Amino acid sequence: MPKATRSPERAAFEILVSRYRADPTLLKRYFPEVSQIVRQVVEPSRISRPHFSLTDREKAHHVKELGAIVEMEEPSSHNAVKALEHCAVLIQDDFMTPHVDHQSVISLFKSAFGKSPGTIRRNTTISIAGREAVEAIHHSSLVRGVVAGLDLEMRLVSITVTPRKMREGSKMMGIVGVGDDPRIDVSARHDDYLAKQAPHGSS
Repeated sequence: MPKATRSPERAAFEILVSRYRADPTLLKRYFPEVSQIVRQVVEPSRISRPHFSLTDREKAHHVKELGAIVEMEEPSSHNAVKALEHCAVLIQDDFMTPHVDHQSVISLFKSAFGKSPGTIRRNTTISIAGREAVEAIHHSSLVRGVVAGLDLEMRLVSITVTPRKMREGSKMMGIVGVGDDPRIDVSARHDDYLAKQAPHGSS
């Protein structure tokens, strides 16, 4: 009996499933609705995670704290970890993602862990001190190949570096049309957001 030919739709869906298994955070970041459909097929037994959404006050808090640390000349390891956490939370909410520029994330990573993610040659997960046993529930792609793991309380518990995906980063950003955005200076723009949220100084 001849083998049935796959429809174009089926072939396209199988590609999405393959991409999701390789990097679920990427599909969620750019195509959240599609990601939900694919996730139900790939992970049918997993308990649905609660919907995550920041209030305007929470966004303003994370933007302010992140901006303050980015402006530091030499942030401490503790402050750099906190900044990465703020980045991850904002990205998880799909807020300000285009404004967390590649170089800032790399610099914060180096301040936090003493080395650049580009020097890591093997797939590596770095646990945050004191949170080694905490499960990562949410995942935020800080830059291609650098994924932050957050617990249910949206605290940073780990950073995973995948060198192969980092090497693909520039090409991927070119495909999706980000990476050359002139607005990606967090430290220069966080006050603009705060002013928009409270133009008269009230909150």
